[in-house]
Amino acid sequence: MTGEQRATTARGGKPARQSRKSHLKRTGTTRCLLQWVESAINIPESRTPQIVPKPVFRMTVEFSITQSMITIKVQNFCSQILILRSIYLYYETSKRVVLFGGVLRMVPGYEFAMEKEIHEKEDRSYHVVFLSDLLGTPYRLRETVMIHLLSPRKARGPPLTLSKLPVFPVPEYVQEVYLYGFLENPHYSRNASLWLERLKAYRAKQLNADNLTDYLRSLDQIDEFDSHLQMLRYTVENGTLEERLPKEYVLTIDQFKVPPVLLEVGSHVQVNCGVIGRNSGPTIVRGTIVERSSIILIETETPLKTLRSLKIEFPLNRLQYKLEYTALVHMSRLDFSSILFPKIESAKPKTPAKTFNDAVITEFDWFQSCIAENEQQTQAIKNIVNRTAYPAPYILFGPPGTGKTCTIVEAVLQIWKMRPKSRILVTATSNYACNELAKRLLKYVTVNDLFRYFSQTSQRDINGMDLKVVQVSNMHYGIYETPAMQDFVQTRILVCTVMTSGRLLQLGVDRSMYDYIFIDECGSCRELSALVPIGCVGTDTTNNRLQASVVLAGDPLQLGPVTRMPYLRDTPHNASLLERLMKRPVYQKDANNNEYSPHMVTKLLDNYRSHESLFRFSNQQFYDAELRAKGDPTITHWAVNWHHLPNRKLPMLFHSVVGFMQQDSISLSYWNVQEAQLVYQYVQILMKEEINGQIVRQEDIGIVTPYSKQVEFIKNGLSTLGLDNIEVGSVNQYQGREKPVIIISAVRSNRTTVGFLADPRRLNVALTRAQALTIVIGNPENLMRNVTWYNFLKMMKQNRAITGISFNLTKRHLVPVEEGGGETMDGLDFA
Repeated sequence: MTGEQRATTARGGKPARQSRKSHLKRTGTTRCLLQWVESAINIPESRTPQIVPKPVFRMTVEFSITQSMITIKVQNFCSQILILRSIYLYYETSKRVVLFGGVLRMVPGYEFAMEKEIHEKEDRSYHVVFLSDLLGTPYRLRETVMIHLLSPRKARGPPLTLSKLPVFPVPEYVQEVYLYGFLENPHYSRNASLWLERLKAYRAKQLNADNLTDYLRSLDQIDEFDSHLQMLRYTVENGTLEERLPKEYVLTIDQFKVPPVLLEVGSHVQVNCGVIGRNSGPTIVRGTIVERSSIILIETETPLKTLRSLKIEFPLNRLQYKLEYTALVHMSRLDFSSILFPKIESAKPKTPAKTFNDAVITEFDWFQSCIAENEQQTQAIKNIVNRTAYPAPYILFGPPGTGKTCTIVEAVLQIWKMRPKSRILVTATSNYACNELAKRLLKYVTVNDLFRYFSQTSQRDINGMDLKVVQVSNMHYGIYETPAMQDFVQTRILVCTVMTSGRLLQLGVDRSMYDYIFIDECGSCRELSALVPIGCVGTDTTNNRLQASVVLAGDPLQLGPVTRMPYLRDTPHNASLLERLMKRPVYQKDANNNEYSPHMVTKLLDNYRSHESLFRFSNQQFYDAELRAKGDPTITHWAVNWHHLPNRKLPMLFHSVVGFMQQDSISLSYWNVQEAQLVYQYVQILMKEEINGQIVRQEDIGIVTPYSKQVEFIKNGLSTLGLDNIEVGSVNQYQGREKPVIIISAVRSNRTTVGFLADPRRLNVALTRAQALTIVIGNPENLMRNVTWYNFLKMMKQNRAITGISFNLTKRHLVPVEEGGGETMDGLDFA
């Protein structure tokens, strides 16, 4: 090695790790974003390299801005011994710098570091290429990783400290009634008997302004206690861990007494190592799950001194519940009847802008030119800016592909421009949606006016985030940092998730800081979750009134909140605020003109995503046949006349197959081999053939299936075909997403019910993701037992769009699973 390179190893060839925060927060040093590109093995006498589905090397890259020095840590992350030959840094297409040249034997887990002074490029992106041999074989491995150098902004101020939330323990009387199955019992304590009586009265009267805080709190306590007990069932007594890397350990699934279906990436872990010597480390070590597949990979805060006879527990993360309880405390101080239970009088035209000393704005110059051509979008934006629904929420009803996100962005931009003293909080239930909103806003607003606030758990996903979004966030150095007060005070637009918005109260941000609060994807979160941003930072504490004008955006006809506990499924805990409000007369269509009150709600009607036939069924079934096809024909029509279509005018087909559904004994999820094989066949056809002269890339194809085991099975099959860039996910994961081609595997077969597929919203979401081509694979004999699937199959029959095994359509209606289907939700993939 040269003088500019150095390698360090710990005992046994395993690295000693420095403190990440102390190292990365030194002046002028940033963590770089990494994007794995490809790993491939060259095999002698074979012209085609063998694609490796996962990275072989684990990297961390840091860049010293003051010294133009890059530091790279490289670790062998596979189970093979590698002989590293070369590492190159490529820039400006063909120029390269040798980072390593020589021979280095790397056993699994071996790590070394190197430093190199580099030339900074304007776009600050580079490719790093590793060349190595697999020991004892003639195989040569080539791995490519792209690195992006961050440009951190100047710190606006000192970091804040998160204050502790109240404990909010679940009352003993709630636990008592829960353990008796919510049934009458003469042995209840007085508090338990009174609470059960009150709970029954609430359920009889339904949610109203008098019982909202106590009812929602009680339901949340039930949910929390149920989740706590579920987590206790996963405790592993006398467990064994296998060390993969320092502070990383593998826990095998066979050590659980019950399938750990609730455990996911980010779940808390507590390892009790028993009685250990005074100088050998702590007895209890905490950590988190960093990988959840056929094994569970745990990363601990400190190394374990023993790997056997361990008690491994999974404490419930109570943060979401505590934030929701906190929101209820603050909401209870308001007269929220006009906010959460508005009456028909609210639909009358009014000018609440005067309440805030704001002029009514009538003239707009649009940032996005396409907005001017859409009557519904312009109507919604004008009314949002002028607060016409205040104090009630304004609802932006966005059916699939109708430009809901575009409308939200334009509304935020108009407030930013036309209301220069206003501050705007933009939230969504997922980081994906928040990042998309921030990315679009950054095309128009200055970087000094927008702040993206990430939670600490978001750091593990930083490599997949947009570079510009990261650089206006509290991870602009490549790691999580607690924000400064100036991050909120000096910027006018804050973007964060619904739950992270509750942290603002802990940071000491004024509860009346924000004048507008947007909640995107509101239909997919329960009502109490939506109250977190409203209650925590949307209230005027001096006058005990709602300070912020609230905008709820979403679609009540797509997937709603996920509720696992059967008792809670027919309660307000299983409904969104958006869904409940849309059922109130003030938000419904006027019987005289069949239109919504534009002062309260706007339904977007123009579909810009799909070919008309792809959303025709959903349009007729769910949206009163009001949606109009306005997509670009070059995008939506290119699959028309594809020779594999039964009806060449209809870019959609149903492939009838009688497969066999199997259940995994560990995850309780289902998979269907025959349907997976058909998925592979269609993917290979699409990849080998052009469709009307257009090449189909892996990134153009999305595969949607409702069960996590089928997701895993299809991913593994595609990987063996070298098709790792095709995205496979659940219906929940694809909500809000789109792809040119969507292949749906229904999985259900050899059953008398359709299980949770009975929820019509699930089919609605699945059928409205494609832009140009939809392929549905399923067993019609099973699916036709549900009324929604029956209607879909009837439409496909009428349009001669069915291939595969022939079948006769027979009407057999069954009640939805929630009303007696009897299927648990354990096998679902909601990640």
